[in-house]
Amino acid sequence: MKRVRRMGQSGFGTDGQERLFFRFVKRALYLPVILCILTAASGCGFSGTWAGEDRRTAETGKEMEAGQDAGSGWESESGQNAGSGQELEAGQDAGSGWELASGQDAGSSPKMESVQAPELPARFDLRERMELFPIPDQQDTGTCWAFAALAAVESSMPEELRIPLSADHMIFHNGFGFGMDGGDSSMAAAYLLSWQGPVAQEEDPFGDGNSPEGLEPVCHVQEIRILPEKDYEAIKQAVYTTGGVESSVYIPQEFREGDEKALCYKGEEEANHEVVIVGWDDEYPRENFSVSPDEDGAFLCRNSWGGQFGDEGYFYVSYEDCRIGTDAVSYSGIQPADRLTRIYQTDRCGWTGQMGFGTSDAWFSNRYEAGENVWIEAAGFYAVMPETSYQVYVTGDLSGERKLAAEGILEDAGFYTVPFSEAISVRSGESFFVAVSISSPGAVEPVAVEYAGDSTRLAGIDIQDGEGYISADGKSWQRTEESGANVCLKAYGAVRTEKDGVQTQDEGE
Repeated sequence: MKRVRRMGQSGFGTDGQERLFFRFVKRALYLPVILCILTAASGCGFSGTWAGEDRRTAETGKEMEAGQDAGSGWESESGQNAGSGQELEAGQDAGSGWELASGQDAGSSPKMESVQAPELPARFDLRERMELFPIPDQQDTGTCWAFAALAAVESSMPEELRIPLSADHMIFHNGFGFGMDGGDSSMAAAYLLSWQGPVAQEEDPFGDGNSPEGLEPVCHVQEIRILPEKDYEAIKQAVYTTGGVESSVYIPQEFREGDEKALCYKGEEEANHEVVIVGWDDEYPRENFSVSPDEDGAFLCRNSWGGQFGDEGYFYVSYEDCRIGTDAVSYSGIQPADRLTRIYQTDRCGWTGQMGFGTSDAWFSNRYEAGENVWIEAAGFYAVMPETSYQVYVTGDLSGERKLAAEGILEDAGFYTVPFSEAISVRSGESFFVAVSISSPGAVEPVAVEYAGDSTRLAGIDIQDGEGYISADGKSWQRTEESGANVCLKAYGAVRTEKDGVQTQDEGE
């Protein structure tokens, strides 16, 4: 997988500190298909049609400035529901509405125990399992990325939560400010993972010229998997077990203007459109394509050009198409919005760069402050490569003793929410640190960061809203903001009430 490129060799600066390397991930936007893609360089992470690279090397070499005892009197309570007084239920498959499992093996949730994958049929159509919502029409706008992402989310939501979602809200409230002028799956991920949405379509319909402020998300997306490039087995498993898979494709102009229902592109153009894979047919006849593949077989894809396109808005893409499946995203962890009610974060624009020390191992941390009595129950972060191993710690003093909260291995690249083995009680006004030790095989900048660099397109990133750290060994820490970056790390919890049966600091010892 072409996820990460080597930026340089590991080494030490003149001050003896471990040298820190940067990688700036620029992005190409999916414009209306009648226009060309801005750039054609492949990169890491979401949506592989990135622009070129801006290589950055930072040698801050400074010890951690903050991070002293952020407030004593922490409590660690097993089996408490943050804010409801009920026992937390056992963890389930993240793709089917899993719940945090206090007292369970916190590290085993993102990578499930060895469960045999279901045998896949030769033909599958998600529409035969569930009712998919009507095909939208993005009109002459560069908004396919939003429609595709939300269609994939809709098909992956638990049945009791499933409603049409608002592309309009994602387009205008994602933190990047491009409006109708293009986007990609990383922008959709940042919007969803920061709980800016999704919101109900009926509250913000597309094309009415108005996108209200203050709308609440109808669910929380807590896990997004980046599937291995061109791994058709993984794509089929994700569609079969979770829901639609967002994928990039290249659509020639003549295909859009014609009445064809099957695509097989074998050229060298980069992807210029986003669709949702909702099924497949291993015996779909190769004779149905204007550019004939060598073998039968195709994916069934959902488009966003209205019901008049293709076969009522759907079309087939040959397995031999050169772009289908190169960038495939599965929205595998969707929860009710009232499951976790507090999010602590500084990376609203998500994974736009990477940092590291020239090896696959690194530590990263964020400091947060509780504005009320809360239970901290989980952390969320990106794995930049498959088979990433991690240990998550929580502490009130980054240079002091740390409590191991979770550990495990993440099967795919992507974003994961890791439930803690025990909920951590934090009192109002106290600060706390979440620290992660990570090892991403094949990566040399394994820490995902929110980083704008000199890009005017990412000028909306706020570096002043966080207190993040990175370390080669978990002992000597450097502030990421001094290098112009926020750590992509979130903490989750819910309000701690008197019903929880735990004394607050004021109620005394």
